[in-house]
Amino acid sequence: MCYNNRVKNKIIFLPLILLLLIPLSYAPPKHTTEEVISKFNGHFQKIKNARADITLETSLQIFGCGSTLRQKGYGIFKSPDKIKAVLDLTTYLIKGNFIRRIDPERKLYYIRLIHAPDFSTGFGPNLIPHNFYLKIIKDSAEEIIIEGTPKPGILKNVKKVYFHFDPKEYLLHELKMTFENKSIKGEAKIRYEKINGLWVPVETFGRSAIEANSGTLIGFNFRLKGKNLKINSGVSEAEFN
Repeated sequence: MCYNNRVKNKIIFLPLILLLLIPLSYAPPKHTTEEVISKFNGHFQKIKNARADITLETSLQIFGCGSTLRQKGYGIFKSPDKIKAVLDLTTYLIKGNFIRRIDPERKLYYIRLIHAPDFSTGFGPNLIPHNFYLKIIKDSAEEIIIEGTPKPGILKNVKKVYFHFDPKEYLLHELKMTFENKSIKGEAKIRYEKINGLWVPVETFGRSAIEANSGTLIGFNFRLKGKNLKINSGVSEAEFN
């Protein structure tokens, strides 16, 4: 009889012990998403313009096969929302989600990005809260991970984007994406260099997917690398005409 009472007491106290342990096991994030993005944006606000020699490598992955296309040229950025890239004599003038493409024969094409992030705020960290619902899912001394759920109309085929930040410098070092098609993987790593006292992204590489005319997703690998970077050396509006 005494044995049964002891067992009964243990059963009664077990839920109470668990209730006490739950608050102890939960560690609230040390940061907010607004704080992390704001500090990351602080780096980019110091970059008013930039130019560099660039190399772009891309390879489509179709039935496990693919060849690499390598293009070389130069790129120009003017804050907040203008990019010019010249690759193998083809010019791309980008402002927000609109692209003007000028081929080597000087034929002009207009391209509008759809099912893509909304770039109307410019090309910078503020794109993240503008396009995603955010929450912190990891906050440690080694890494901060923010989970992004695309807002309506953004990235139709993407379920989640995970933004990996360095909590020391508040730089975005890696993105990981999950697609509706689970067989396709998406990730991008970003490498920085300190130039004139500023942290500047100089290379990104990884894999993602593009949507074919049929609506099918096709995976591809990419690497974009810049060298001979000049930061805040001046860029005129005429270069984008």
